Parts: sequence; C-alpha cells; structure tokens
Amino acid sequence: MSQILNLSHHASDEEAQLLTSLLIYHLVDRCGGQVQFTADEIRQMRDKLSTKMVQIQLGQDLRLRIIDRLPELL
Repeated sequence: MSQILNLSHHASDEEAQLLTSLLIYHLVDRCGGQVQFTADEIRQMRDKLSTKMVQIQLGQDLRLRIIDRLPELL
C-alpha cells in the first residue's frame, strides 16, 4: 500500500533533499542526460511553487507530486 508523505511533516530536510535529488537525477537521465532552464523559467517556477505543495508517494514506486496548496495553508 502506498503512503503519501508531506515532506515538510514527515521527512527531515536531509531526507527530503536526498529523495528530491534522486528523483531529479532520474528525470535528467531519462531526458537524455540534460535538462535546461533559463533564469526567467526558474523565477516563474519559484513564483508558482509558492502556491504548491510537494509530496513524495512511497510504495512500490517513488513518486514526486506537486499539487495545489490548500487555501488554508497559503
């Protein structure tokens, strides 16, 4: 059975950084070894993430999800 974890509540900063880094490395590897962003795209992503929440779903697979943050958590 899968378990959905909110990184801010269920993982230390070190664990969250390790899991996120592993998922990013996996993504880059699957994209041919390179993912490229412009400075403007990074700024836009940071702005959008202020209204999002990051979850990692642990189970047979490891999944990273970015979902809309609930209004009461903004």
